[in-house]
Amino acid sequence: MTIAEMVALALPGASDPVLERTRVALVKGDGMQVVPRALWRCARPNAGVHVVIRVIPGGSGLRSVLQIIVAVAAVAIAGFFFPPGATLLGSELLATVTKTALTVGLTALGGLLINALLPLPSPEKQEKPPFAIAGWQNQFTPDAPVPMIMGTHRYAPPFGAMSYIEVVGDWLYSRAVLLHGYGPLEISEEKLGDTLLTKFDEVQIETRLGYADDAPLTLYTNQVIEERIGTDLERPLQHDDTGKIIKGEPSEPKPVSRFTARDTAWSISILSFPAGLMKIEEEDGDEKSHEVTLKRRYRLVGTDAWTDLPDLTIRAKKKVGFYRADRIDYPVRGAYEIEYERLTQSEAEPGNGSQFLMTCTWVVLQSFRPEYPFNFRKPVALSALRIKATAQLNGTLDTFNTIDKRIAPDWDAESGTWIARTTKNPASLALFVLRGPGLYRAVSDDGIDFEAFQDWHDFCVAKSLEYNRIHDFEATLGETLAAIGAAGRAVVKWNGRKWTVVIDRPRELVVDHVNPRNSSDFRWSPSYFEPPHALRVPFIDETNGYQQAERLVPWPGHVGPIDITEELKLPGKTNPDEIWREARRRQYEIMNRAVSYSAVQQGTARTATTGDLVVASRDVLKRAMHSARVKAVRGDHVETDGVFTMAADESYAIRFRQFDEDDTIGTSVVRTIAT
Repeated sequence: MTIAEMVALALPGASDPVLERTRVALVKGDGMQVVPRALWRCARPNAGVHVVIRVIPGGSGLRSVLQIIVAVAAVAIAGFFFPPGATLLGSELLATVTKTALTVGLTALGGLLINALLPLPSPEKQEKPPFAIAGWQNQFTPDAPVPMIMGTHRYAPPFGAMSYIEVVGDWLYSRAVLLHGYGPLEISEEKLGDTLLTKFDEVQIETRLGYADDAPLTLYTNQVIEERIGTDLERPLQHDDTGKIIKGEPSEPKPVSRFTARDTAWSISILSFPAGLMKIEEEDGDEKSHEVTLKRRYRLVGTDAWTDLPDLTIRAKKKVGFYRADRIDYPVRGAYEIEYERLTQSEAEPGNGSQFLMTCTWVVLQSFRPEYPFNFRKPVALSALRIKATAQLNGTLDTFNTIDKRIAPDWDAESGTWIARTTKNPASLALFVLRGPGLYRAVSDDGIDFEAFQDWHDFCVAKSLEYNRIHDFEATLGETLAAIGAAGRAVVKWNGRKWTVVIDRPRELVVDHVNPRNSSDFRWSPSYFEPPHALRVPFIDETNGYQQAERLVPWPGHVGPIDITEELKLPGKTNPDEIWREARRRQYEIMNRAVSYSAVQQGTARTATTGDLVVASRDVLKRAMHSARVKAVRGDHVETDGVFTMAADESYAIRFRQFDEDDTIGTSVVRTIAT
């Protein structure tokens, strides 16, 4: 296979300007070679050589760089097709492209693409609210990470493949696939908006919970690229410059053509008759059927010869809008140009008093490929739907939401084992992050301090601490573990040998004693503040249908109206009672942990680590006895311009201020005096 063929498969439909910005490099263990575009058609990489295809973004689009790594030995080449926009009645499909026997795999962010392989760091990590002001809304998020549900949450999952429409008789049906995220999950209470899915007519749903042995979906089996058109098929009579119909002149043919996607096996054109199709007689108003005949033909892109198809005649007597679908199967796969030409007039002859309903619109062109559209290598939870859209859906299918619960190994104190079940416990969820599918290289059991996590699990149960959050935003492993740890009043850390946990709770064992003999530069920093009247905590309320809510927590001791507030965010908290408890605890922390202490200790190893109990002692001047000026300093001896009398068995110290040309204010220093 030549490099040109690889680029064509990796970037289907790429325009010439895009190819001009495409860079191809051959990479092997001993070096790299960039291949100019002029040589793509004649260069064939050897087995074992990696071909790196990179699109250099134009303008300021540095964040939209697409990089595809192709292993020639494994013959793994990937390509994604992103049609622009959404259709009037359906929407485009985010699908992979498979050619002959090739296995498709794309290492970039987008839809079902694997964020764990190529995470894109970003200074801004903004969490998307699962519930918007307008209600539950499914979104198309091609550049977002694969979601990871933590705990329990109601969720409007993003599209895993964009929805499209199909015509059955006079009815429209909508098909869609929604991506819940990494599995396994327990999925229940499927709704459209606030209405249970079971209340709708003619609904089919398939759910895959995200296990490795999940069967492929059967409601969504092909790659579909849907292009909205919205062009009327017309054959008007000829008009003069004033707009009047010229009698006796034939009608004007106005053929309309569009192009399918590349590698198309068959296509479906959806035709709309928005006002219906019929003839109403002038004399008696009798309603009669009427017909529209369309000439059809197609040709392979790059060729001149057209293939004519039998004329398509649609006859009906309807006063309401309806749809028809026209399928064309192609002899070989490729990109085709399709042309429709209306053969019947689209307006009545002058003097004909009868009324005609005969507007015909080419609404959508759908290109089909028979390959399965999903190739994500990590198990993910999916929902596929087919629902009658006519008289049920207001527009597209985009308000689907469910209750999603994380299934993960959860510590069972009674049996003394970790059991796979639904859990909200921060300890279990932190372990899932470390050992689950979200990491490219999961942590092995040898790298985890299970006893510490078991202890933390019991602590969270005793304190009723939970973590319920949708991780559908970019975050590092450290940031994710920090958020989960904070919800469980702990810190998850790497101690040099294993991942362990430090819980914020009282301790009795004193690990180290910091004193003036083994430390220096002792400092303390008090924090003075004027507390607000209350803290405002925004959260998603699990007791009220997971709607956006806010709770006011008055400051301890405050009496009277609440005029001054500050916002406090508690990620992962969805229970109003826990919101109150954790916000009040935070208030007490601010009040009782208002002073920070620090000291410098030297040595190659220290006894105390994060979370250990350490006591400290320091020299404090009880009272000032004398004041003087320093005349000279000789080693450990300080000469002053005053005389002091010191008693035996008493401790004394001297405080003086050091300064130089660079520091005219000086630094206050305390030193003990030997008696």
